Amino acid sequence: MPVIGRIAGAAGGWLLARWDGAILGFIIGSFADSALSGGNNEKRTDDLNYAGHARQAVYSNDFNMILLSLSAAVMQSDGTATRHELDYVKSFLIRQFGIERAKQSLLALRNILKNNIPLDQVCAPLRVRMAYGQKLELLHYLFGIANADGHLSQQEKAILQQIALLTGIGTADFNSIAAMFLPADNGAAYRILGIEASVSDEEVKKAYRRKAMESHPDRVGNLGEDLRQSAEEKFKKIQAAYEEIKKRRGMA
Repeated sequence: MPVIGRIAGAAGGWLLARWDGAILGFIIGSFADSALSGGNNEKRTDDLNYAGHARQAVYSNDFNMILLSLSAAVMQSDGTATRHELDYVKSFLIRQFGIERAKQSLLALRNILKNNIPLDQVCAPLRVRMAYGQKLELLHYLFGIANADGHLSQQEKAILQQIALLTGIGTADFNSIAAMFLPADNGAAYRILGIEASVSDEEVKKAYRRKAMESHPDRVGNLGEDLRQSAEEKFKKIQAAYEEIKKRRGMA
């Protein structure tokens, strides 16, 4: 089975070096699975489908582990995990996975919170396997954790910037999502669309179309219903920013 290598690698890595070893074991196991599934070196006739399935490997239990790890990293960033953050994650997990599986995930999260999170290792699979629009939705979820208490600290913003950098999210897209959570000002709508206030009306339209396509909820359907709902919220913020700019400029 394709997950055998990852499970064995993670388990063995955990015994050897606890958290760091588990992450390394997961990555090594992923390569082992690839070797086992393609060891006959025969040319596959369904290469495109096979590549698609390989990219999906991170979205099952593997993705859940990474999701919990990144959640913990954000919760740790300003020194302590608050009740607001825990409630936010708990609510998300229940909606995403159901009560029983959420309980298991919360137990795992509590153990992860006791460790230092090696972000470079955790983010590495996402950088190469996850579609860009899905990375943005994941970052939006992590911003939600940071802002669960109604305040985004500098430490939280710094860890979110690091996650964005390690997963390959561009600065403009990071600033776009940040603008959805920071206190609104006259430039917030433009930052959400990833443009300067000085651009032409045509550039505004192009930026909106690009953001709308990139952030459409259908792009994250395979990550679960709750992330899809989160994507819909983000999509509405993009639409609202565009409508605000149109109103200011008197655009048709």
